[in-house]
Amino acid sequence: MSEINTDNQHNHQDQPDSQDQPDKDQEEYKALSSVLTSQLQYESWAKQTILTPKQQKWSSLTNKEQALLPWFSGYLQNLEHSIELNGAFFQNVVKTVASSWGVSTSADGIGGADWAPCSHQDLDKVRSMMIQYVREWSELGQKERDVSFGRIVSHCESLFPDVEKRQHLQVLVPGAGLGRLVIEFVKRGFQTQGNEFSYHMLLNSSFILNSTYCKNEFLLCPFVHKSSNVGKRNDQLRQVYLPDFNPGDVSFLNMEYPDIPVGELMSMVAGSFVDLYGPPDLGKLCETYTDDPQATQFRVENKGKFDVVATCFFLDTASNIIDYLETIKHCLSDDGYWLNFGPLLWHYEDDDQASHVTYVDSVTGEKKQVVAPMKGLELSRDDLIQLVEDCGFKFVERESGIKTTYGGDPVALGGWSYDCEFWICQKKLD
Repeated sequence: MSEINTDNQHNHQDQPDSQDQPDKDQEEYKALSSVLTSQLQYESWAKQTILTPKQQKWSSLTNKEQALLPWFSGYLQNLEHSIELNGAFFQNVVKTVASSWGVSTSADGIGGADWAPCSHQDLDKVRSMMIQYVREWSELGQKERDVSFGRIVSHCESLFPDVEKRQHLQVLVPGAGLGRLVIEFVKRGFQTQGNEFSYHMLLNSSFILNSTYCKNEFLLCPFVHKSSNVGKRNDQLRQVYLPDFNPGDVSFLNMEYPDIPVGELMSMVAGSFVDLYGPPDLGKLCETYTDDPQATQFRVENKGKFDVVATCFFLDTASNIIDYLETIKHCLSDDGYWLNFGPLLWHYEDDDQASHVTYVDSVTGEKKQVVAPMKGLELSRDDLIQLVEDCGFKFVERESGIKTTYGGDPVALGGWSYDCEFWICQKKLD
């Protein structure tokens, strides 16, 4: 297997020049180890939240009622087995990636005495991670990928039809998730950098990208947490194999284009999109935009660097969408393209938390701190389109009302679908 380079990892929380570096290292280690802990504890948590209530409900039934459901005890055994299969998968992830991320482990490679405990939110993210695997790395997710990833990369191929020249182009994929869209660009010869903030995503993308040796090597039972809208009981327990192809096998491109260094076309960068790729003069400091020396230098290096910025189901993750637009504009080359696909399910709409934002006067350097709610800047589609233009972009192509699901189950009796936007923009020259 030809391993794709994902070692180019940068984290805005890990800055060697900062005076409070030990505290930052400690906080980063705590955050990283708590995510690993959640993956180890998934099995016991899933049994407690899914299996135990069903077992207790079954035991509470009368003999007459149990006789009406003779299959239920066998179903409980199969459900327990499915949860154990999921637990084994995530245990494998932890054993494989922990040491490479600088986290100490016990002799068996599972856990460590200094690992931080995990939160309920971390455990729930492990549950959603399985759906993400289905979406990005299984045959079951192919239809969704065709609508979203497929639309983006096919238009990018049309914009840059010369395959041999693509290796000299720079593509950025913010919110890279488990890396599938990044790989789709690499498969087509583009030099591509993925950016991701979530440790859950980063650890699992590292696993699937660098520890896969064959197609359908792993399996998950990703639907065990869904007991509603189930047509057949085995639908809930069915096994999904992944990945649908070996992401390390890039030989097919090299056979036709032997001079393209495919194994060197990919990199992954860990950290906040705005912090690492945004303008150096955003005028404020916050959790996602710091004055850290290494992050500051990285922003300078990324000015006008990328020929393509590809965002997919990403824009609505912003607490302040203006920050995202200014960041895309800063890192995009003058003749580059921004391709976007996704809905407007603003992620912070129901978030009652707040963050501290420090505004910095560009002339005097005076700082003023305010408390900013996470929610509150949820724009309509038409308002967003106008804002994109006002922030210095021109639309080359735009399509509305594209229906798709996200992590949907095609055999479920019900589900949610989105009407998505797709566009190609270019930066207006000043």
